[in-house]
Amino acid sequence: MKSDIINEVLTVEDKAQQIIRDANTNARNILSEAQTGASEFVRLALKEEREQNRAQLLQAEEDANLRLSEFEASLDISSMLRDATLDEIATSIVEKICRTELEGI
Repeated sequence: MKSDIINEVLTVEDKAQQIIRDANTNARNILSEAQTGASEFVRLALKEEREQNRAQLLQAEEDANLRLSEFEASLDISSMLRDATLDEIATSIVEKICRTELEGI
């Protein structure tokens, strides 16, 4: 009778230890899967953020190139002014300077 009780206690103890081992294994597997899922989520979020930033950078470069082209075009136009137009501008500047009161000189 004692040996039956001891055997039953040992059997229950073995089953309990097996349950604990299985629970530890399952917990490790769940944590590993969660970590893998979280890593994938972060990787995808970073990839999406990089793509958005790359698109913004390309758009900014296009805008800068367009502005530069427009500025260069305006320089080309100003460099092609006729002599008469340049004389008019220079005369206008001289007249404005002459109208200025030079106090204290």
